Amino acid sequence: MSLKLPKKRQLAPPREMTGKERRRINPNKGWIKVLERNADIVISRFLFPYMASVWSPYCWLLDKRFSLGEISVTPTGWPKDVDPLRILLITDIHAGIFLQAETLAKIVESLLRLNPDMVVLGGDIVSGHVSDLDPFVKILAPLSQARLGAWFCYGNHDYFGGDPEDIKNHLDHVGIKTLKNEAVPIHHGQGNFVLGGIDDLILGRPDWERLLSSHGRPHLLLAHNPDHFYEAAACGIPLTLSGHTHGGQIRFPNGGPIIRQSRFCLDEGAYALHTSTLIVSRGLGSVLIPWRWGADPEAVIIQVTSPT
Repeated sequence: MSLKLPKKRQLAPPREMTGKERRRINPNKGWIKVLERNADIVISRFLFPYMASVWSPYCWLLDKRFSLGEISVTPTGWPKDVDPLRILLITDIHAGIFLQAETLAKIVESLLRLNPDMVVLGGDIVSGHVSDLDPFVKILAPLSQARLGAWFCYGNHDYFGGDPEDIKNHLDHVGIKTLKNEAVPIHHGQGNFVLGGIDDLILGRPDWERLLSSHGRPHLLLAHNPDHFYEAAACGIPLTLSGHTHGGQIRFPNGGPIIRQSRFCLDEGAYALHTSTLIVSRGLGSVLIPWRWGADPEAVIIQVTSPT
């Protein structure tokens, strides 16, 4: 099995948001969202499984176009006594019929060569059913070897079929911990920070009160949907990591995303509102069609340093 490091791209500095950015159609609710979800379920669970044995273009695309985004941030409100932190953000794996085990294994092995302090899985670990994860659990297991562990939060696809608790149990078995409306203190270097995870915005049951009461306000929040960001900013959370949007999945040159999953125009890259920072990854997988264009799949390495 050949192994190569992904090509790198530098993410732009956080874009300042006003908090008033809105799309005319809210992609988080309404009949369009219901139609999209049902089409996604039909395609991922009942159509492509019969085609995957003869047609699997997405793994070819991953091999050619998978990239590593890199960014350094110094969030206001980050604990000053915490050593520099290197986070590997992997979102939207979408384990299932578009993804082959061998391809994901190569990606995981190459990313672990980057020696992150912590790995975070930002939701949508499966495509159409929790059982999609079964062939991939052992492949994801090495992520837990990161010094500060590997952590997961739920996305909307993780609720499409089956019992989402099965995902948590499978990940627990290989040392990957799930955060659902809860937080944990993490010791790093000379200090501590609080890591939290909020449930999915669309199909989960986000509980901010429970999140904030477990160990106080998180310094680092895992939130699959970036539209959680404004509430996170209102709570004074310094850094939020998200996915969900796929960067649009299909984008024309110099154009906006074709599939618009963020009501607040938080499509990919880094954003800032007041004292809070958000980083949105394009993610690794694909839905509806096994293809991307203009929004190549990625993982993101985030270097977090404390304010001086």
